[in-house]
Amino acid sequence: MGMSTDEDLASLAKQAHDGDSEAWAEIYQTMAPSIFRLCRRALPTRPDAEDATGEVFLKARMRLGQYDASRPFPPWLYRIAANHCWDELRRRSPHRELDDSEAELSRLEADAPTPQEAVLINESKRNIRRAIAELDDRTRLAVILRYFADMSYAEIGDVLGISSNFTGVLLLRARRALRKRLTS
Repeated sequence: MGMSTDEDLASLAKQAHDGDSEAWAEIYQTMAPSIFRLCRRALPTRPDAEDATGEVFLKARMRLGQYDASRPFPPWLYRIAANHCWDELRRRSPHRELDDSEAELSRLEADAPTPQEAVLINESKRNIRRAIAELDDRTRLAVILRYFADMSYAEIGDVLGISSNFTGVLLLRARRALRKRLTS
């Protein structure tokens, strides 16, 4: 229980593909929190993210035969999640504001160095969430995949159907737009 190395997850994926339901349960237990966080940041509501997480794991279970065990398992699963979220966002009307109850925004947010700064930090986090929510769907998903799922430009490009060079341009524009929104 609690296996999390890439080798462990690859081994579990093979076992799950061979019909071991306990191996799949271990994969789910290990990866579901991360997949949920990715979906929660990409989709407008918590129920949407909960549904998406379940659907991602169903898709992944059905596609285990396509997984290449010589490569790390988490990026493969993140790619399925990112593609699912991207499909959901394209299917929907224009994006809605993200819920302020979202967990820490990782690299885009500063850690609170002192308790006295907590109020200012929380306000900054809300401002960052709002600024990210105001980005168009494709740009918002690119930011989420880069800074929360730690995907490469090439992987993000594959998910979004754009070149890795354009991914870089998209992220550069996103950083500029976020900086402008946060400083105005």
